[in-house]
Amino acid sequence: MRAPYTDANKKGISKQGTTLPRIITLGGDHTITLPLLRSVNRAYGPISVIHFDSHLDTWKPKVFGGAPSNQAAINHGTYFYWASQEGLLANDTNIHAGIRTTLSGPSDYENDGYCGFTRVEAREIDKIGTEGIIKAIKDRVGTKNPVYLSIDIDTLDPAFAPATGTPETGGWSTRELRTIIRGLEGINFVAADIVEVAPAYDTNAELTTMAAADTLYEVMTLMVKKGPLTVEATQGNQDSN
Repeated sequence: MRAPYTDANKKGISKQGTTLPRIITLGGDHTITLPLLRSVNRAYGPISVIHFDSHLDTWKPKVFGGAPSNQAAINHGTYFYWASQEGLLANDTNIHAGIRTTLSGPSDYENDGYCGFTRVEAREIDKIGTEGIIKAIKDRVGTKNPVYLSIDIDTLDPAFAPATGTPETGGWSTRELRTIIRGLEGINFVAADIVEVAPAYDTNAELTTMAAADTLYEVMTLMVKKGPLTVEATQGNQDSN
């Protein structure tokens, strides 16, 4: 019987020099990104992150939730803070896109910068368009570093994705998000997640789950077109962090 085709025996971009499979995780609470980043870190070291969300999710625990216990300090608004503290993120190569959250004050953005992130706010699409947002993301993360993609469905306006835990008005349309993701072709995505989908709160037309499924299709297409995570397919050495 013919053996299945695999690229696992080729030289890859992981720390061990092996070619690893990509992982896409579908979930609810965005806190799951933290253990996923811990796992990715074992394979690739500090990782660059593209984060689509209406919220920063880099808040200090005492700012977001009050941190009444060590367990409660890790939540859906603080997981990137902890990822930064644990050394999981590549310095100054991380970006949020779609941000429109209410802030507790200017210190939120200052702390976000300390965690290694910059931001593209949702309303910037009115001035720079989807092409400008794509350019900002690519300029930040590059096309050679290994990159983790995290997509909170509340990036979309509630008109397009109402079934989520923390909806924010003024978001992007499904078409705009898909166009932006499609424009990220060429980036070395090693893993991704799509989270905060709450089907129980969806419409009869299942707008949110349909948007999430189509977003998943765009992400998978990027990965397939890029090819395996071999050194050859990813165009040689990674950028230094």
